[in-house]
Amino acid sequence: MDGPLICYDNLAEAEAAVRAGAYGNLVAGAIPFDTELAGSSLYLGWRNDARTRPGAGAHPEFRCDIEFNDAAIANYLRLIDDALTQLRAPGTDLEKIVISRCERYFYDGVVDPHALFERFAELYPNARSYFVEHLDHPGVYTMGASPELFLAKSGATITMTPLAGTVLRDTRLPDSEDKERARAILFDDKYLAEHRHLVDFMVKGLAAFCPDLDYPGDPELVKAPGVWHLGTPITARLIDPETPVTDLVAALHPSPAVCGVPQALSRRMIADYEPARAYYGGLVGWLDSTGDCEFHMALRGLELDSHRSDLTLRAGGGVVSRSRIDDEFAETSAKLATMRRVLGIP
Repeated sequence: MDGPLICYDNLAEAEAAVRAGAYGNLVAGAIPFDTELAGSSLYLGWRNDARTRPGAGAHPEFRCDIEFNDAAIANYLRLIDDALTQLRAPGTDLEKIVISRCERYFYDGVVDPHALFERFAELYPNARSYFVEHLDHPGVYTMGASPELFLAKSGATITMTPLAGTVLRDTRLPDSEDKERARAILFDDKYLAEHRHLVDFMVKGLAAFCPDLDYPGDPELVKAPGVWHLGTPITARLIDPETPVTDLVAALHPSPAVCGVPQALSRRMIADYEPARAYYGGLVGWLDSTGDCEFHMALRGLELDSHRSDLTLRAGGGVVSRSRIDDEFAETSAKLATMRRVLGIP
């Protein structure tokens, strides 16, 4: 984006401003996981399709915050155990909840946030790289490489590819064999039911805006760094092409991909269980003066705090009644490893 940027912490206000066309033709930034607990970081300016790519540069050595990480693991395991108890209780309303855990690393000296962002883009070219400075805390940045398209709007056409159901990749196997192994695991009642929760939620949320939705009856395998996912491509046409993006986001976010089923109960539990998520599990992307947009899930990323000289990584997974603690922990470890790689940590 070019020129002076105007900042907004509210999507509806940002969308109204860009549609008015007085200050710019593009809004870009991040929407938090829970908009009731945190504001957005949205920037209005002029579209610049030319992308500069500074060299990745050298990074200092990153040191594990052992005390924080040990406590985070212990808390995560306790929360998984508590969630499974509730999920398996007779008559429970809870069907799925997404629980995450954090890792923190210190560094000395200075980290160039833009150079760190370039590492994400270089290591994961097939993902959607994102970079946002927090409006409420300048000098704090969220960045990453998202595997999941949450919502794209082009005129009256809506597209999305929700992901739910994850298995680790086995790098010892040829890709074709690993894909078949992943298919045999993921096309199981447990994972298919977890994925169906997500698809049903998205379809129901879109139904009020779209008379016709097109999506396959069965999900497909989606390859992502370190893991395989189940994904379902969804296409729909809006009754009114001028439907505000704000209304679509309000109807669909946070989805069961990052929250749970039912949504309200899962949100309350996550707020009680976890440190504030801020932009983890939120949305990153853009919307323009024509009403088009593209938002991805703010996943597979990190938060850089240049004031405290630390970075926080976060990853989570969906927990259902048939989940196993060791499998859930391994899934979060694989997702965290994609971000450790950016830091040069084996």
